[in-house]
Amino acid sequence: MNVLLKKRKKILLISLIITALLPVGLYFFEVFLPDSWCLPAFELARASRGLNQYEIQVEFNPDAKTLTCHQKVEYINRSQDSLSHLYFHLHPNAYRYENKPVFEKNEMEQAYPDGFSPGLLEVDEVVIDGEQAEYVVGGFSENILMLILKGSLEPGDKTVIEMDYRVILPYCLGRFGYGKNMYKAVNWYPIASVYDERGWNLDRYYTIGDPFYSDAANYRVRIQAPAGYTIAATGEIKEKREEGQHLIWEFSAQAVRDFAWLAGNRFQTISKKAGRTTVTSYYFTEDAGKKALEYAVESMAYFNEAFGEYPYPRFNVVESDFFIGGMEYPNLIMLDHDLYKSNNSDYLELVTVHETAHQWWYGLVGSNQITDAWLDEGLTEYSTVLYYGHRYGQEKEEEVYQNIIGKGKYNNLQFFTYSNDIDETIHRPTYEFSSWVIYDLLVYGKGAMLFHSLREKMGDQLFFQGLRLYFQENRFGNAGKTDIIRAFSQVTGQDWQQHFDQWLYDYE
Repeated sequence: MNVLLKKRKKILLISLIITALLPVGLYFFEVFLPDSWCLPAFELARASRGLNQYEIQVEFNPDAKTLTCHQKVEYINRSQDSLSHLYFHLHPNAYRYENKPVFEKNEMEQAYPDGFSPGLLEVDEVVIDGEQAEYVVGGFSENILMLILKGSLEPGDKTVIEMDYRVILPYCLGRFGYGKNMYKAVNWYPIASVYDERGWNLDRYYTIGDPFYSDAANYRVRIQAPAGYTIAATGEIKEKREEGQHLIWEFSAQAVRDFAWLAGNRFQTISKKAGRTTVTSYYFTEDAGKKALEYAVESMAYFNEAFGEYPYPRFNVVESDFFIGGMEYPNLIMLDHDLYKSNNSDYLELVTVHETAHQWWYGLVGSNQITDAWLDEGLTEYSTVLYYGHRYGQEKEEEVYQNIIGKGKYNNLQFFTYSNDIDETIHRPTYEFSSWVIYDLLVYGKGAMLFHSLREKMGDQLFFQGLRLYFQENRFGNAGKTDIIRAFSQVTGQDWQQHFDQWLYDYE
């Protein structure tokens, strides 16, 4: 009996010592070890400090095509200015009016196969720090929510905002809405606008490019859905439980730029590890669903090695009712259902790899996709080329580069240029491009050529060192042109400003 008591006391003492030393160990990892040595869990824990916190409760009604939501946001003024107003984007309202579409005219039938279907977000109530708040909904399509503060929010101060609102999902095969197979709750909730050196960024949802720019934040999202539905979402599933005829899904995500979720009652799933990340393919076309998983795992493993490790525990690849190829969200990508057809395997790989690369360029290293679209799209397109070289060899890399960037895109651009005297400036806002075609040729194609030219001039070793430095210095934040130029200049000891400007602004 005495021996057993001694053992118990020894175990208790060891437990107390471990408990006491655990904070010291965490501090040691976070302060004294270099960033490259930190495990993903420590990276996320450190990155999540001081970020806005979103807690959202959702009742998903697929019959009524509605989301009934309560949202709580702990908003921190991370700027150096006093703020008298706060702004949130209401992206669903961009889908509200047929005469203010988010698609080009030639895309409307593909986007709305049964005719125009409105989507919207209606705010019912806003409470700030426990008191009813004054607010105004305005903007091009009632897409901006302005909150009027009582007094001002000083630098470093926090305020708590609660909102009740209802979202109506449109029958739409674009980013947001639903189709015959599934529902797409993306860009679906009031998200805080970015306040940066330009002030508040209040752009509307433009028809060309990705009209999104947001800060990393922490999320806890609870979704009540009918039993039988499967949900793929940003973050980790913390709990899934039955309540009557419903399933309650609870998700948690740290230091992510957005929160997206997709729901369907036909999904099958298959998973595989890529490094420390579990990759899951959600599909209703079996053979292609397995191939999509393979492409995502292979590309994620390569990008971990080439750019820096993906710190999130989950990544989801989802077959979607979506006509525009692919679209990236944190920890999740949507892929066009047509890519899953048996004759489209090559395109399925190409788009899967491209959208996976976006997990690094825009997902982890953020940027303003409206003013600096070339920075994430050009780099993502070239990252896709790099993947083909790594997996299949130099000959395949050159073939892909020429097909999707060189001869395939830029020669088309030359045709348009000679015909219409098109401005080849890459670095300009999305709303200054005349069409998706020209945007694609310049931002994706010529943007990728810029990065290819850097690699040719400085060689592989310094080129990849520059990309890894750019990633390390800017992950979880927002970057711009000066940041990526600084990274390459630092590793080479050479100023690359003029080289970038020659490509970005079409200097002779």
